[in-house]
Amino acid sequence: MQDEEFIQSFVEESKVHVETVESELLNLNLQAVDMNSVNNIFRAVHSIKGSSGFFDFTRIVSLSHAMENVFGEVRAGQMHLTADRVDILLSANDCLRVMIDDVMNSGQ
Repeated sequence: MQDEEFIQSFVEESKVHVETVESELLNLNLQAVDMNSVNNIFRAVHSIKGSSGFFDFTRIVSLSHAMENVFGEVRAGQMHLTADRVDILLSANDCLRVMIDDVMNSGQ
């Protein structure tokens, strides 16, 4: 029973992080990207990655890790966000949402 409670806490926390990512991405000004927003997104996907790793939700770990890498590159000035990249990141975030909503089948 305790595992179910921990997993439910993970789901609830991760949903908040997914909403943060979506909100920050939708509000980005691509002409002058706010690094605070980028850092917020990075921290959100990093948190999802870490927590999902604890439960061995490997597909969620993989996707959040890939998103974290993108934002790591943006933070380091090695990549610039474009409208196409934001669209891809929003799609990836939608995939995270689906996997988190059905976390017990996220490996499928």
